[in-house]
Amino acid sequence: MSTEVKVGAFVLAGLILLAVGIFLLGDFTLEKRYSIYITFNDVTGLAEDSIVKLSGVEVGKVRKLDFRDGKVFVDARIRTGVPVCRDSVFTVGSTGLIGSKYLEIDQGKPAAGLLQPGDVVVGIDPVSVEKSLTKALGSLQDLLGGLNGEGKKGMLANNLNATVEHVRSLTANLDEMFADIKPQLTQALTRMDDVSSKLDSILSKTDKLMANLDSGKGPIGALLNDEKMKTEVQETVTNLKDTVGSVKDVLGRINQFRVYWNYDWRYEHAIQGGRSDIGVRIEPREGRYYYVGGSNLGNESDASRRGGDYQPKNRVDGLLGFRWGGLDLGMGVLRSGGGGRVTWTPMKEDPFWGRFSLQAQAYDFGRNRNFNGRHFDKPQYDVGALGRVGKVVGVGVRAEDLAEATRYQSWVNVNFEDKDIAYLFGLISFGSAGAKGRSKGN
Repeated sequence: MSTEVKVGAFVLAGLILLAVGIFLLGDFTLEKRYSIYITFNDVTGLAEDSIVKLSGVEVGKVRKLDFRDGKVFVDARIRTGVPVCRDSVFTVGSTGLIGSKYLEIDQGKPAAGLLQPGDVVVGIDPVSVEKSLTKALGSLQDLLGGLNGEGKKGMLANNLNATVEHVRSLTANLDEMFADIKPQLTQALTRMDDVSSKLDSILSKTDKLMANLDSGKGPIGALLNDEKMKTEVQETVTNLKDTVGSVKDVLGRINQFRVYWNYDWRYEHAIQGGRSDIGVRIEPREGRYYYVGGSNLGNESDASRRGGDYQPKNRVDGLLGFRWGGLDLGMGVLRSGGGGRVTWTPMKEDPFWGRFSLQAQAYDFGRNRNFNGRHFDKPQYDVGALGRVGKVVGVGVRAEDLAEATRYQSWVNVNFEDKDIAYLFGLISFGSAGAKGRSKGN
């Protein structure tokens, strides 16, 4: 290899090493980045080429600092592919009290959108540690001046001295007061000792009295130790307990009864006429009731004058009912035919939806008769839905006789409590219980 080739190769290697060093020392990068501009009033030592951290992770560097219109513009170069939310918080952080500064980004929420290249945002000015220390030292100096100075600066020292003097004066006054009342306190304590001695004497006598009662000494002791007397007293107490229990039970029955009047008015659109039901529901206790009433009340002669009216008038209802939460089940007689009724309130505990309920009833399973020129041989099925407008009134819709001649009706229900009749039933129960007690006594 010739000398010229060796020299050329050496020079080429040196140039390559120089280029690599410049690339490394100059912090050049080949990765793609985009710029975001942040404005501050004061960046407090942030320099060009400072790192940029997003939620504590390095994502870029500060390319340039510029001063425009009284604001500091920071050109932050962010790696392409790193999203920065539009509501992110930009501030100047520090690695320690006197460490290097860096641009800190607290990531926002994706719902706010993402910043695009070239967007300008406003940063939060950092708190200068130097200014804070200077202010704290100034406040400390003013405090020390107030303790040692004169005039206005010495007011704190003067106030402390005056407070100490007042405390001393108060202590002296307390010493004098205790000196004056010491004899009275000594006398009061002596009287307390006398009272304690008298109480001890009374307790001792009480112990002796109880011992005499236990041993049967004296008239009261003899009375208490008499076995016959004990038996009679026990029987009297037992009878008294039974009597009190019976009275409580009867009074509970009086207050337990609930009576409700129920009125249904149903407008049947096919015949353009109304139907009325009325009855009374008696609740002797929680979860159980009896219902007695009449259905389709009206004049019998009206049935022949209305075409398409297939419901017999003046029927009888009598149900034994049970309730569990929002479910109401009644069984017995419906419109003079055996059957049952189910009422369901799905959301009984809800203040609004608890007003709505569904109802279904089936009855007259042995129906096989002709009425108004038509033969009926299937049971009658009715369904309906009701919504309470208030505590008393409810409105809804019904469909009756689904298996034969279906009729659609608008429905108004009135239901209210009658406390006077409930009290009357309670009194009747009271009298019945009293009669049973007398018969047992006889």
